[in-house]
Amino acid sequence: MGQAPGPRGKTARSDGEHTYGKKLYRFPHTHESEASHQMTVCNRQSERTMRSDPRLFRSLYPHSLRNKIILLACGVSLLTSLALGALLVLRTTAVSRDMAVENVAHETQLVALEFKRAYDEMINDAFVVSRTPPIQGMLRSADNNEIDPLDGSTTDQWRQRLEDIFVSMMRERVTYTQMRYIGLDNEGRELVRVNRASNGWARVAETHLQSKSQEIYFQKALTLSPGEAYFSNVTYNREFGTLDSDLVPTLRAIVPIFDAKGSIFGMVVINADYSAMLRERFNVIQLNRNIIVSNESGDYMEQHADGSVAAFQYSLEGSDKQTDLLETLRPKSEQHASSWVQNTATDLVYSARLPISQRLDDSHLIISIRVPHSQLMTGVTRIRNEGALLALLLIGVSLGGAAWASTRLTAPLLDMTTSIRKARVSGGVPALAIERDDEIGELAEAFQGLAQDLKGAEARVRAIFENVLDGIFSTDEQGLIQHFSPSSERIFGTRLEDISGQSIQLLMPGSILTNYESFLEKDNRSGSGNAAGITRETQGRRLDGSTFPMEISLSKVDAGGQIMFIGIVRDITERKQMETLKNEFVSTVNHELRTPLTSIQASLGILQKMLGGKVGSKEARLLDISLLSTQRLGRLVNDILDVEKIAAGKMEFYPESCDMKALVTDIVERHQSLAEKYDVTFQLKADIPTTYSLVDPSRFNQALVNLLSNAAKFSPDGETVLIEIASHTNDRVQISVSDKGPGIPASFRDKIFQRFAQADGSATRMAGGSGLGLNITKSIVESLGGEISFESVEGHGATFMLSFPICAPSGKQGDDKWQAA
Repeated sequence: MGQAPGPRGKTARSDGEHTYGKKLYRFPHTHESEASHQMTVCNRQSERTMRSDPRLFRSLYPHSLRNKIILLACGVSLLTSLALGALLVLRTTAVSRDMAVENVAHETQLVALEFKRAYDEMINDAFVVSRTPPIQGMLRSADNNEIDPLDGSTTDQWRQRLEDIFVSMMRERVTYTQMRYIGLDNEGRELVRVNRASNGWARVAETHLQSKSQEIYFQKALTLSPGEAYFSNVTYNREFGTLDSDLVPTLRAIVPIFDAKGSIFGMVVINADYSAMLRERFNVIQLNRNIIVSNESGDYMEQHADGSVAAFQYSLEGSDKQTDLLETLRPKSEQHASSWVQNTATDLVYSARLPISQRLDDSHLIISIRVPHSQLMTGVTRIRNEGALLALLLIGVSLGGAAWASTRLTAPLLDMTTSIRKARVSGGVPALAIERDDEIGELAEAFQGLAQDLKGAEARVRAIFENVLDGIFSTDEQGLIQHFSPSSERIFGTRLEDISGQSIQLLMPGSILTNYESFLEKDNRSGSGNAAGITRETQGRRLDGSTFPMEISLSKVDAGGQIMFIGIVRDITERKQMETLKNEFVSTVNHELRTPLTSIQASLGILQKMLGGKVGSKEARLLDISLLSTQRLGRLVNDILDVEKIAAGKMEFYPESCDMKALVTDIVERHQSLAEKYDVTFQLKADIPTTYSLVDPSRFNQALVNLLSNAAKFSPDGETVLIEIASHTNDRVQISVSDKGPGIPASFRDKIFQRFAQADGSATRMAGGSGLGLNITKSIVESLGGEISFESVEGHGATFMLSFPICAPSGKQGDDKWQAA
C-alpha cells in the first residue's frame, strides 16, 4: 500500500517506524490505544514547545551557532575586502602615477622639440642670408669705392637685391617683424633694413637707418666666432633709442659676417614677434594639456587644457601671480637639471630644460606641462569605486550565503532536539539509538560541512568557468564537446545545448585539432604528457559560418580514468587588425619615404658629378650638405624599419659557420673610409688562431659597423680606435671596439641600449646619430646567440664587447633561416 504523509513531511510506516525527511527513526511497538494516547500527549507537548520556543526565534538568539557563523563570515569578508581593496588601490596608484609621469615626460620632450624648431628656423634663416651673394657683393664693393669689381654692381644695387631677399623670407615667416644687415662702421649703422608693415613690407630708406652699437645684442655679437650665432633676450623693440609704441616683445637672432681675413665685417639680425612665434608653435602642437613655456628671463606664455592660449606675459610687467608661477616652475634645487617633476596641492608639473644658446649666456627655455592630480588618478578612482562596490557585493553574498549555510548546518541539530523532546514525552527511545547522540551530531556536522565545502568549491569553479573572458571547453578523446563556457558561447555565437555532443571540428575546421594526440605530441617538448601553456593561432568558425582568428591552448587531462581535453580559446581579431595597421604603416614608410629618398639621393649624386667644377665652392658645399643630409635621413629610415622588423619578429637571419678573424678583418678593411672621414685610425689586433662562430655575416657586419661608426665619431682627431679579437672563454670568442672619446656618463649607462637613447643630444646630432644604432646592434647580437656589454670611464673613452659561442667549421648553413624573436 502507499504511504500516507504525516505532519512536517513525516511519512507513516506500518511497522511502527517513522521517517522525517530522509532520516529513519524507530519507536518501540505498543498497543494501538496506548500508542494513540502517547501520540496525543506528544503532539500537545510539541505544540506548547513550538509556541514557547519556535525554531525561528531560537535561530535569532544572539549566542546561537547560526548567528555566530553569520557574524564570522561577515567579519572575514569585510577584513578580506578591506585588505585586498587597500592593496589594490595602493598598487594601482603607484603604477598609474609612474605611467602618467612617463607619458607626460614624453609629451614634454615632444613639445620642447617643437619650440626648439622655431629657434632653429631663425638661426638657419640668418645663416642662409649671410651666405647670399648680396652680402658678399656689398663686402667687395665696400673695398672698391662702392663698385663690385666682380660684376660691376653698385652697393645700392646689392642693397636692393638683399632687400628683395629679406622681403621673400619675411613673406614665408609670418612672425618676423624686421630683417637687417648691420655694418660695423658708423657706430654699427644699419646698411639694409626691411620692416613688416600693416600693408606688407617697408623697405627703410638709407636716411632712416639707425646705429645700433649701443645695443647689448650688437656688443654680444662682436664676441662671436665664425659659425656661431646668438639670441638676444626678449625685449620691446626700440627705434632711435625710444620704445616702439606697439610694445611687441621681440626676440633677435644674430649671425656675424666675416671678411676674407677673418675679421668681423657686419651681422645679419632677424627680429621676431616672440609672442606670435610661441602662439604659432602652440597651434602646431595641438595637445590638450596645460602647457607653459618660459625663458631664462621669466617671460612666459601658457596654453590651457581646452586649447586656448593666454596672452604673453613679459617679465618686466610681472605680477605677484606671475612671480609665484615662475618660482613653482623653476625651483632652486633644479636650476641645472635637464628635467624635473613637481607636485603641488592640485597638480603634477613636469618640466624640461631646453638649451638654446650657451656660448655667451645661459639662454634656455623651460617647457612645463601641468596635469591635475584628479586627471592623473582617474583610473585609480574608478578602480577604487569598483572595488568598493565589489566589496559590498561580496559582503552581501557572504551574509546571504552564511545565513543559508548556517540554517542548513543547524537544522539537523534542531530536528534532533525536537526528536529527543518527543521521545521524552512519549517515553520511547529516540531515533539516535544506533549511535550515541554526540557522535551522531559530530558525524552529521562533519558530513554537512563536507557537503557545503564541496558545494562552495563547485560554485567557485563554476563562477570562474562562467565568467572568465577567455573561452573554455572540454571534449572527450573523439573530440566531442562536453562542456562549453559562456565566453565560448559568446566567441563562437552558439549555445552548449546546440553543439553538445558534436565534434569540435564544427567550430575549428581544418585546424590543428584534427588529431588530438598529434597536436599534443608536437607541443609537449618536456615529455610530461600535458601541453598546457603552449599557445597556437588558428581559425575559428562561428555558427553563422563566419571565421575569425583565435589563439588556442590545449591540455590533456586524466579525470578518474577518463581522458578529457581542455581547451582555452581567445578571439584575437582586434590584435590582428592592429598588426595589420602596423604592417601597413611600415610598408608605407618603406615605399612612400624610402623610395623618394633614394631617388633624391641618386639625383643629387648625378647633379654633383655633372656640375663638377662648374659651380662655386659655396654652391658645391650646399650640394654636399644636401647629399649628406639625404644619406643621413635614408639611414635613419632604414634604422627605423630595422627596429620595427625586430619588434615584429620579422628580421631574417641566415647563419653560417664563419671564420671570425677573417670576417672582422674584412669588415674593418672595407670600412677604412669611416676612419678617414673622422680623422682617426683603425687598429686591428687579432692574435688568436682561426676561430669559427655561427653568425649571419651581413647582420654581423651591420652590428660591428655601428660600433666602428660610434667609436670613430666620438674619438678626438688623430686618435686610434682599437679593434681586438680574443678568446673570451674556452667556448666563446670576443670582439671589442675601444675608443678614446668622452666616455659614457654613469647616469646614462642603464639606458644606453634603449631606442633613441642619447647621452648628449646636441653632440650626437652634430655627429649624425639617431639613437637607434646600439639598440639595433644589441637586438642583432642577441638574435645571433651572442652577448653585448661595455666598459667606460668618463673622459677616457669606452669599450664595447661582442661575444659569440665558438662552433666547428661545419660549412655554410645559409638555408637555415632565423627570425628575430
